[in-house]
Amino acid sequence: MNAIKEAHYNLGIAYLEAGQYNRAVPEFESAIKLDPNFIGAHCALCRAYLQQDELENAGVAIRAALKLDANHQPALLLCGMITDAYYDQGKTYLDDRSYTEAVAAFQKAVALDTDLRNGSQAPESEKTHLHVHLGAAYIGMKAYPQAIEALERALTQDADLVDAHYHLGYAYVEQGEHDKAIPHLERVIVIAPHLKRAHYHLARAYRASGNLKAATAAVTEALRLDANYQPAHELANIMNQAPFIKTK
Repeated sequence: MNAIKEAHYNLGIAYLEAGQYNRAVPEFESAIKLDPNFIGAHCALCRAYLQQDELENAGVAIRAALKLDANHQPALLLCGMITDAYYDQGKTYLDDRSYTEAVAAFQKAVALDTDLRNGSQAPESEKTHLHVHLGAAYIGMKAYPQAIEALERALTQDADLVDAHYHLGYAYVEQGEHDKAIPHLERVIVIAPHLKRAHYHLARAYRASGNLKAATAAVTEALRLDANYQPAHELANIMNQAPFIKTK
């Protein structure tokens, strides 16, 4: 049986190296059927699927490999490659404003990144912005509670992520939780004082919380940074006409 298993595996490798990935897959599957603990075949099957951009099947194959050995370096490297592929896919969807698809891709990247971290000898993930992008995609869907959860998770990994603080502040403003928004937007301004959108949303939060003086200062700074910034002009006009609003 070992000879047959090895024959299927070696033929699969030959197909893989020849770029005939669809022919490699059944060979690796046959080897695994004969020996479910054949970790090399699981990894090779993952490679074949990955070359065909079949990320879902590649993920199934690599999870099977990691279940056999959570510290198997070839499996960990492949897991990282699939994570990167989902991450890049999610960013493309996000840029295209296909938010539902972006969320799905980022969620799969998060799940694989978790598997990668669970290996005791796994390298540290470099995707520090993964949860930030997931949060941004949720914001695009107006799913603010889910966005807040993802962005808070991002800040546990890096407390100085400007994008995480900005998106979190924005999400809290949209949720009507203005007091929670203010410290995040203020943190953004400390790190990136030229970000006009942060000043604008900070002005919204201060106005909604009843602090007209701080709101005026924030919207004035937004307009100083960009005199043609239309949202800030509109907010300034509203504040001049009706400076106080009912807060939640």
